[in-house]
Amino acid sequence: FSSMAIIYIEGKPLPPIPPSLIVYHKPRNVLSAMDEKHSQTKKHLGMFLPESYKKFGMHPVGRLDYDTSGLILFSRNGDLTQRLLHPKYKIEKEYVATVSGG
Repeated sequence: FSSMAIIYIEGKPLPPIPPSLIVYHKPRNVLSAMDEKHSQTKKHLGMFLPESYKKFGMHPVGRLDYDTSGLILFSRNGDLTQRLLHPKYKIEKEYVATVSGG
């Protein structure tokens, strides 16, 4: 049993629409960008997001440093992205860092 409805137009099914928001755990050594124009060797978020989602304008909301891991959001809603990132909205963000060495 599937809860997904399939919509047909002129006998052809419409492709599924991606969700408005995706929560993703960015691994270490991945750039918080959808592509990497300056390096052919570094992994980036665009490598992990399905092509069908990119076509609908899914983009990362914020960024994390290359050598860190953590939760990052993908959205296709520019207004939501603006509201979450712009300082005037004062959305609290929390970062936890573990530092080794000295």
